[in-house]
Amino acid sequence: MSNWRRTAGILWVVSALVAAGISLIFRVDPAQVVVTIAASAVAAVLGVWIIARPSTTAVPLSYVVGSAWLALYAALAVQQSGELVAWTTDAFLALIGLGAPFAAYRGTREAISRFD
Repeated sequence: MSNWRRTAGILWVVSALVAAGISLIFRVDPAQVVVTIAASAVAAVLGVWIIARPSTTAVPLSYVVGSAWLALYAALAVQQSGELVAWTTDAFLALIGLGAPFAAYRGTREAISRFD
């Protein structure tokens, strides 16, 4: 497995842990807590899957989860735009979550270029 794909898996796991921790500690809206914990669970499972058993299915799924992750945290950032710390945290989580699909893409491109 390429280092980039392993990096993608690690980024998903770290993103999930940070997002879940922030949700459990700081979020007060129950709907936000449920949605962000569910997204964190999906990201964690995907990250572990990429690390433990990389497959051709995991990379496109990483793109889908990354898009949903960005949409979720962008919506939360807009919703909490009046609170600087909450807005900054949501923007940071969105960016961390975007790093994983880009790393997965990079790993796929390197794997393809090795066979050319």
